[in-house]
Amino acid sequence: MSRQYCTRCHRPLVTCICEFSHTTENEVEVIILQHKSEEKQAKGTAALLALSLAKCHLFVGEDFSEHQTLNTLINEPGYQVCLLYPGERAKIASIIAPTERKTRRLIVIDGTWKKAYKILQLSKNLHALLQLTLPETFTSQYHIRKHHDPRGLSTLESTVHALGILENNVDKYQKVLSGFEQFNDFQAQLAHTRSNSH
Repeated sequence: MSRQYCTRCHRPLVTCICEFSHTTENEVEVIILQHKSEEKQAKGTAALLALSLAKCHLFVGEDFSEHQTLNTLINEPGYQVCLLYPGERAKIASIIAPTERKTRRLIVIDGTWKKAYKILQLSKNLHALLQLTLPETFTSQYHIRKHHDPRGLSTLESTVHALGILENNVDKYQKVLSGFEQFNDFQAQLAHTRSNSH
C-alpha cells in the first residue's frame, strides 16, 4: 500500500507535524533560505516555522544569487530587508517602530553552521544586507539534534526570538515555542520507537 502524505506539511501522515503549528500573525515578514540538505530532515524546524507564521516564504537551494522571487522581495521599494546572522558586523536586534514592522523583512538561513556560511558566501544578493543577531541571553530547547549546544538555537527558536524583540511582543510567540517543544518530544518518541523496532 502506498504511503499517505499530509497535504499541508507534505510529510507521511504518521509523522505529520501540523498539530504542533500555531498560526501566528507576524508583522515582520520572514524569508527562510533552507539549504537543500535540510529539506528532507525530519528533525528540521524550518517546516514547522513556515507552518506557524502567517507571513513567511521558504526557498530551498544553496546559491540564491539569481533567485528571482527572493531578489524581488529584497529589492521591492519601500521595504527594508535584514539578515539574521551572527556575523562580525551584525547588530543586536532591538525594538523597531510599529510603522516599520509592516515594511521590514527578515531573512533567516536554515542549515548547519557550515551550510549556512556557504549559502551566505555563495549568495551575493545577501552580502550588502544589514545583519542582525540575538542577545546572548537565549538558550535552546532543541534537544533532539545529536550535537546539542544550549547556545545553538534552532532556526525556529532564533526566528521567533528575533520577531519577539523586533515587534516588542515576546508573549505573542509563546504558542509557537510550545508547539516546538511538543515537536521535540514527538521526534524523540519516534526515534525511540524506531530504535526499539530494530
